[in-house]
Amino acid sequence: MKRLISIALFTIAVAAVSCAQTSITPGMQNAPARKSPLAEYAGAWAGSFEGHVWMSIRLNLQNNQITGSVLRPQKVEFNDDGGLKGISDEKVTETIENAQLNGDGLLLTAKDAQTQETNRYVMRLTTANTAEVKMVAMSMPPGMAKPKPWVLNRVGPSAVTPTR
Repeated sequence: MKRLISIALFTIAVAAVSCAQTSITPGMQNAPARKSPLAEYAGAWAGSFEGHVWMSIRLNLQNNQITGSVLRPQKVEFNDDGGLKGISDEKVTETIENAQLNGDGLLLTAKDAQTQETNRYVMRLTTANTAEVKMVAMSMPPGMAKPKPWVLNRVGPSAVTPTR
């Protein structure tokens, strides 16, 4: 009797395990691969000031990692309400060293190869082709308004060289 109960329990256990396993249905075989949330940020982005590209960010997605660069003016001036007032003609190219998604958007850590200075930016998508970027921990004089985020638009890969 014990043997019969043991065989019955073993048969029930094997049946339960085999029912719990799912097979790939034809619909699942044609399902698209999961897209990385970082893919939405990949591409070339440019911001304009007084009709000229003043800042560009190029983000590449490779193996679920973001690489790329930030090209920006060496000096940026702000008006009293935190908007752009002026930019220098000298440009700085920073290499993206790290990119992480967080609650605010994509946190980019970029390093200037010449000065070894590291800057951090937060990039937040506002539409599929528009983003806001702000520099994190930017030092501002006392009483100065907090800088407004810079608006960037997705552009073609060849359109990211500032002309000013």
